[in-house]
Amino acid sequence: MLELENIKLSYGSSQILNGVNLSVKRGDVVSIIGPSGTGKTTLLRCINYLAKPSSGSIAFDDIRMSYQSVDKRAVQAIRLRTAMVFQQFNVFKNMTVIQNVMDPLVVVQRKSADEARKIALEELERVGLSAKIDHYPSQLSGGQLQRTGIARALAVRPDVILFDEPTSSLDPELVGEVLKVIKDVTSSGITSLLVTHEMQFAKSVSNRIVFMDKGVVAAEGSPSEIFDNPSNPRLAQFLRSEHSFS
Repeated sequence: MLELENIKLSYGSSQILNGVNLSVKRGDVVSIIGPSGTGKTTLLRCINYLAKPSSGSIAFDDIRMSYQSVDKRAVQAIRLRTAMVFQQFNVFKNMTVIQNVMDPLVVVQRKSADEARKIALEELERVGLSAKIDHYPSQLSGGQLQRTGIARALAVRPDVILFDEPTSSLDPELVGEVLKVIKDVTSSGITSLLVTHEMQFAKSVSNRIVFMDKGVVAAEGSPSEIFDNPSNPRLAQFLRSEHSFS
């Protein structure tokens, strides 16, 4: 369904991605793990061209594009088929919860206000926010803000949903409520890529784990292969450094 080939990206003299290859099948739940600064978030953002690689290519079903010769129509087509849940929520502070979820449906997908509201209500109920639809972001907890972001992503009915460290900005007591929603989403069969530092959660929801180090995919495999019997020494060292795994 999705294939990234030889993705390279640098900021100034810093090489962030150094030839990343990644294939994702329809229905996969792929968790991307690894030390901070190794390009996990950047890789996720390359998929919908929020980050701009210097070389490499992407294939998304029948959409194919080289990053050295960017096709704006291909970028737009990929963006219409993906949705992203951001670390920092990225909700509009001047809009209510339901307006935040409706906005991409009306502005991007050109749906009527009535149809957009119906879809938004369905997704807000799905994430447990039916009672908060008329609240503004300033009235919500971090967990509720992130659940709003997840509802907004689901509302556009994406083929692939990209979770960019969705719990990293949350207080510890709010992490569980967001992880529960993500688990419900991933178990529904939607293709998902998840950048996370929640190792136990990644193990429980994913069918594949990708370990990145120094801008490349250093190891990948099933959760049991990665977590229970890591053959890559750098992966084993990383897992030992995580409090959730010994």
